[in-house]
Amino acid sequence: MKYSIKKLTSFSLGFSFLIMSYTGVMLYFVPKGKVAYWADWHLFGLSKSQYGDVHTTSMLTFLFFGIVHIFYNWKAIISYLKDKNRKISFSRVEFLSALALNILFVVGTLYMIQPFKAYLDVEDSIKDYWAKEYGEPPYGHAEETKLKMFCKRVGIDYTNATTLLNQHKIVYKANDSLLKIAHQNNTSPKSIFEIISKAQKNSTSHVDYSSIPSSLGRRTLEELSSMGKIDLEKTLLLLQAKGIKDISKDDRVKNIADEMEMMPIDLYGIITKKKN
Repeated sequence: MKYSIKKLTSFSLGFSFLIMSYTGVMLYFVPKGKVAYWADWHLFGLSKSQYGDVHTTSMLTFLFFGIVHIFYNWKAIISYLKDKNRKISFSRVEFLSALALNILFVVGTLYMIQPFKAYLDVEDSIKDYWAKEYGEPPYGHAEETKLKMFCKRVGIDYTNATTLLNQHKIVYKANDSLLKIAHQNNTSPKSIFEIISKAQKNSTSHVDYSSIPSSLGRRTLEELSSMGKIDLEKTLLLLQAKGIKDISKDDRVKNIADEMEMMPIDLYGIITKKKN
Protein backbone atom coordinates (compact mmCIF):
# COMPACT_ATOMS: atom_id res chain seq x y z
CA MET A 1 0.00 0.00 0.00
CA LYS A 2 1.38 3.37 -1.02
CA TYR A 3 1.98 5.79 1.84
CA SER A 4 0.07 9.06 1.28
CA ILE A 5 1.50 12.32 2.61
CA LYS A 6 -1.79 14.02 1.71
CA LYS A 7 -3.76 11.64 3.90
CA LEU A 8 -1.20 12.02 6.71
CA THR A 9 -1.60 15.79 6.42
CA SER A 10 -5.38 15.67 6.59
CA PHE A 11 -5.44 13.30 9.57
CA SER A 12 -2.77 15.31 11.40
CA LEU A 13 -4.67 18.56 10.84
CA GLY A 14 -7.83 16.94 12.11
CA PHE A 15 -6.27 15.50 15.27
CA SER A 16 -4.28 18.62 16.12
CA PHE A 17 -7.41 20.74 15.57
CA LEU A 18 -9.36 18.57 18.02
CA ILE A 19 -6.58 18.66 20.60
CA MET A 20 -6.15 22.43 20.27
CA SER A 21 -9.90 22.93 20.56
CA TYR A 22 -10.09 20.81 23.70
CA THR A 23 -7.11 22.43 25.42
CA GLY A 24 -8.30 25.87 24.31
CA VAL A 25 -11.67 25.31 25.98
CA MET A 26 -9.94 24.06 29.13
CA LEU A 27 -7.66 27.12 29.23
CA TYR A 28 -10.78 29.30 29.05
CA PHE A 29 -12.07 27.74 32.27
CA VAL A 30 -8.84 27.26 34.25
CA PRO A 31 -7.96 29.54 37.19
CA LYS A 32 -5.38 32.29 36.90
CA GLY A 33 -1.84 31.00 37.07
CA LYS A 34 -1.06 32.04 40.63
CA VAL A 35 -4.32 30.52 41.89
CA ALA A 36 -3.82 27.28 39.94
CA TYR A 37 -0.24 26.83 41.18
CA TRP A 38 -1.16 27.76 44.76
CA ALA A 39 -4.04 25.29 44.95
CA ASP A 40 -2.29 22.68 42.77
CA TRP A 41 -5.35 22.77 40.50
CA HIS A 42 -6.02 19.84 38.16
CA LEU A 43 -8.90 18.96 35.86
CA PHE A 44 -9.25 15.52 34.27
CA GLY A 45 -5.73 14.73 35.48
CA LEU A 46 -3.96 17.71 33.92
CA SER A 47 -2.70 20.94 35.49
CA LYS A 48 -2.95 24.42 34.00
CA SER A 49 0.67 24.23 32.84
CA GLN A 50 0.11 20.87 31.16
CA TYR A 51 -2.96 22.16 29.31
CA GLY A 52 -0.92 25.14 28.13
CA ASP A 53 2.01 22.96 27.06
CA VAL A 54 -0.17 20.55 25.08
CA HIS A 55 -1.99 23.48 23.47
CA THR A 56 1.33 25.00 22.38
CA THR A 57 2.82 21.83 20.91
CA SER A 58 -0.45 20.96 19.16
CA MET A 59 -0.39 24.44 17.64
CA LEU A 60 3.03 23.65 16.15
CA THR A 61 1.67 20.43 14.67
CA PHE A 62 -1.34 22.27 13.27
CA LEU A 63 0.86 25.04 11.87
CA PHE A 64 3.30 22.65 10.20
CA PHE A 65 0.68 20.49 8.55
CA GLY A 66 -1.35 23.59 7.71
CA ILE A 67 1.58 24.79 5.61
CA VAL A 68 1.88 21.34 4.01
CA HIS A 69 -1.86 21.41 3.31
CA ILE A 70 -1.55 24.79 1.59
CA PHE A 71 1.38 23.46 -0.45
CA TYR A 72 -0.60 20.47 -1.74
CA ASN A 73 -3.72 22.53 -2.37
CA TRP A 74 -2.10 25.67 -3.74
CA LYS A 75 -3.68 25.31 -7.18
CA ALA A 76 -7.14 24.90 -5.67
CA ILE A 77 -6.64 27.92 -3.42
CA ILE A 78 -5.52 30.05 -6.37
CA SER A 79 -8.52 28.85 -8.36
CA TYR A 80 -10.81 30.15 -5.60
CA LEU A 81 -9.37 33.62 -6.22
CA LYS A 82 -9.89 33.59 -10.00
CA ASP A 83 -12.80 35.45 -11.54
CA LYS A 84 -14.81 34.52 -14.63
CA ASN A 85 -11.92 35.62 -16.82
CA ARG A 86 -9.60 33.24 -14.95
CA LYS A 87 -7.63 36.12 -13.49
CA ILE A 88 -6.70 36.36 -9.84
CA SER A 89 -8.99 38.79 -8.06
CA PHE A 90 -9.05 39.71 -4.39
CA SER A 91 -12.53 41.10 -4.78
CA ARG A 92 -14.25 37.73 -4.66
CA VAL A 93 -17.13 37.83 -2.19
CA GLU A 94 -15.93 34.72 -0.36
CA PHE A 95 -12.40 36.09 0.06
CA LEU A 96 -13.63 39.46 1.31
CA SER A 97 -16.15 37.82 3.63
CA ALA A 98 -13.49 35.61 5.21
CA LEU A 99 -11.11 38.55 5.57
CA ALA A 100 -13.80 40.76 7.09
CA LEU A 101 -14.86 38.03 9.52
CA ASN A 102 -11.32 37.58 10.84
CA ILE A 103 -10.70 41.32 11.05
CA LEU A 104 -13.96 41.66 12.99
CA PHE A 105 -12.81 39.12 15.58
CA VAL A 106 -9.39 40.77 15.98
CA VAL A 107 -10.66 44.36 16.14
CA GLY A 108 -13.68 43.40 18.24
CA THR A 109 -11.41 41.74 20.79
CA LEU A 110 -8.82 44.54 20.91
CA TYR A 111 -11.45 47.26 21.29
CA MET A 112 -13.70 45.18 23.55
CA ILE A 113 -16.73 45.43 21.29
CA GLN A 114 -19.79 43.33 22.08
CA PRO A 115 -20.24 40.38 22.02
CA PHE A 116 -16.48 39.82 22.31
CA LYS A 117 -16.32 41.82 25.54
CA ALA A 118 -19.11 39.76 27.08
CA TYR A 119 -17.29 36.56 26.11
CA LEU A 120 -14.09 37.75 27.79
CA ASP A 121 -16.02 39.07 30.81
CA VAL A 122 -17.43 35.58 31.35
CA GLU A 123 -13.88 34.22 31.32
CA ASP A 124 -12.83 36.80 33.93
CA SER A 125 -15.82 35.94 36.12
CA ILE A 126 -14.90 32.24 35.94
CA LYS A 127 -11.34 32.98 36.98
CA ASP A 128 -12.57 35.23 39.80
CA TYR A 129 -14.76 32.36 40.97
CA TRP A 130 -11.73 30.09 41.20
CA ALA A 131 -9.84 32.80 43.10
CA LYS A 132 -12.66 33.02 45.66
CA GLU A 133 -12.96 29.23 45.82
CA TYR A 134 -9.27 28.51 46.39
CA GLY A 135 -7.92 31.86 47.57
CA GLU A 136 -4.76 33.54 46.31
CA PRO A 137 -1.18 33.25 47.53
CA PRO A 138 0.18 36.02 49.77
CA TYR A 139 2.38 37.13 46.85
CA GLY A 140 3.23 36.06 43.32
CA HIS A 141 4.89 32.63 42.98
CA ALA A 142 4.80 32.12 46.73
CA GLU A 143 4.71 28.38 46.14
CA GLU A 144 8.27 28.56 44.75
CA THR A 145 9.67 30.18 47.91
CA LYS A 146 11.72 28.10 50.31
CA LEU A 147 9.90 27.30 53.55
CA LYS A 148 12.12 29.34 55.84
CA MET A 149 12.07 32.38 53.57
CA PHE A 150 8.32 32.07 53.06
CA CYS A 151 7.74 32.16 56.81
CA LYS A 152 9.89 35.27 57.06
CA ARG A 153 8.07 37.05 54.25
CA VAL A 154 4.56 36.45 55.59
CA GLY A 155 5.37 36.97 59.26
CA ILE A 156 5.17 33.38 60.47
CA ASP A 157 7.35 32.05 63.28
CA TYR A 158 9.47 29.40 61.60
CA THR A 159 10.02 27.30 64.72
CA ASN A 160 6.30 27.15 65.46
CA ALA A 161 5.60 26.44 61.80
CA THR A 162 7.90 23.40 61.81
CA THR A 163 6.24 22.17 64.99
CA LEU A 164 2.87 22.32 63.26
CA LEU A 165 4.23 20.52 60.20
CA ASN A 166 5.64 17.78 62.41
CA GLN A 167 2.31 17.43 64.19
CA HIS A 168 0.62 16.91 60.81
CA LYS A 169 3.35 14.42 59.81
CA ILE A 170 4.45 16.59 56.87
CA VAL A 171 7.78 15.60 55.31
CA TYR A 172 9.89 18.70 54.62
CA LYS A 173 13.28 20.40 54.62
CA ALA A 174 14.00 24.04 55.39
CA ASN A 175 15.41 24.57 51.90
CA ASP A 176 12.43 22.95 50.16
CA SER A 177 9.92 25.20 48.45
CA LEU A 178 6.28 25.04 49.46
CA LEU A 179 5.53 23.43 46.09
CA LYS A 180 8.10 20.67 46.63
CA ILE A 181 6.86 20.03 50.16
CA ALA A 182 3.29 19.88 48.88
CA HIS A 183 4.16 17.39 46.13
CA GLN A 184 6.11 15.21 48.55
CA ASN A 185 3.04 15.02 50.76
CA ASN A 186 0.40 14.71 48.01
CA THR A 187 -1.21 18.03 48.83
CA SER A 188 -1.14 21.66 47.67
CA PRO A 189 0.98 24.68 48.69
CA LYS A 190 -2.26 26.25 49.92
CA SER A 191 -2.82 23.34 52.32
CA ILE A 192 0.73 23.61 53.65
CA PHE A 193 0.18 27.32 54.23
CA GLU A 194 -3.09 26.67 56.05
CA ILE A 195 -1.22 24.39 58.46
CA ILE A 196 1.59 26.80 59.28
CA SER A 197 -0.52 29.98 59.23
CA LYS A 198 -1.55 29.28 62.81
CA ALA A 199 2.03 30.12 63.77
CA GLN A 200 1.72 33.66 62.47
CA LYS A 201 3.41 36.28 64.59
CA ASN A 202 1.51 39.09 66.23
CA SER A 203 2.33 42.24 64.28
CA THR A 204 0.82 45.50 63.14
CA SER A 205 0.43 44.03 59.70
CA HIS A 206 -1.43 40.85 60.71
CA VAL A 207 -3.69 39.76 57.89
CA ASP A 208 -6.71 37.49 57.82
CA TYR A 209 -5.73 35.63 54.64
CA SER A 210 -9.22 34.26 54.14
CA SER A 211 -10.51 37.80 53.66
CA ILE A 212 -8.02 38.91 51.02
CA PRO A 213 -9.77 40.05 47.82
CA SER A 214 -8.80 38.35 44.56
CA SER A 215 -6.27 40.22 42.40
CA LEU A 216 -5.29 42.35 45.39
CA GLY A 217 -2.40 44.13 43.68
CA ARG A 218 -4.62 45.38 40.84
CA ARG A 219 -7.33 46.68 43.16
CA THR A 220 -7.67 50.42 43.70
CA LEU A 221 -8.31 51.94 47.11
CA GLU A 222 -11.78 52.88 45.93
CA GLU A 223 -12.50 49.26 45.02
CA LEU A 224 -11.37 48.06 48.44
CA SER A 225 -13.61 50.68 50.01
CA SER A 226 -16.62 49.62 47.95
CA MET A 227 -15.98 46.03 49.06
CA GLY A 228 -16.12 47.17 52.68
CA LYS A 229 -12.47 46.30 53.33
CA ILE A 230 -11.23 49.79 54.25
CA ASP A 231 -12.40 53.21 55.30
CA LEU A 232 -11.30 55.21 52.26
CA GLU A 233 -10.96 58.60 53.93
CA LYS A 234 -8.97 57.26 56.87
CA THR A 235 -6.80 55.15 54.57
CA LEU A 236 -5.87 58.15 52.45
CA LEU A 237 -4.94 60.11 55.60
CA LEU A 238 -2.93 57.14 56.93
CA LEU A 239 -0.93 56.78 53.72
CA GLN A 240 -0.31 60.51 53.54
CA ALA A 241 1.02 60.35 57.10
CA LYS A 242 3.39 57.59 56.00
CA GLY A 243 4.86 59.86 53.33
CA ILE A 244 2.89 58.85 50.22
CA LYS A 245 2.38 62.08 48.34
CA ASP A 246 -0.44 62.74 45.87
CA ILE A 247 -2.30 59.62 47.01
CA SER A 248 -5.76 59.19 45.50
CA LYS A 249 -8.63 56.72 45.60
CA ASP A 250 -7.71 55.51 42.10
CA ASP A 251 -4.19 54.37 43.06
CA ARG A 252 -3.62 50.63 42.87
CA VAL A 253 -2.45 48.62 45.87
CA LYS A 254 0.63 47.30 44.06
CA ASN A 255 1.83 50.77 43.06
CA ILE A 256 1.42 52.08 46.61
CA ALA A 257 3.19 49.02 48.04
CA ASP A 258 6.08 49.44 45.62
CA GLU A 259 6.51 53.05 46.72
CA MET A 260 6.53 51.95 50.36
CA GLU A 261 8.97 49.12 49.51
CA MET A 262 6.73 46.33 50.76
CA MET A 263 4.52 43.55 49.46
CA PRO A 264 0.86 44.31 48.59
CA ILE A 265 -0.17 41.82 51.27
CA ASP A 266 1.78 43.78 53.91
CA LEU A 267 0.19 47.05 52.83
CA TYR A 268 -3.22 45.38 52.96
CA GLY A 269 -2.53 44.33 56.54
CA ILE A 270 -1.71 47.92 57.50
CA ILE A 271 -4.71 49.59 55.88
CA THR A 272 -7.21 46.97 57.05
CA LYS A 273 -6.12 46.86 60.67
CA LYS A 274 -9.43 47.36 62.47
CA LYS A 275 -10.46 49.26 59.32
CA ASN A 276 -7.96 51.94 60.27
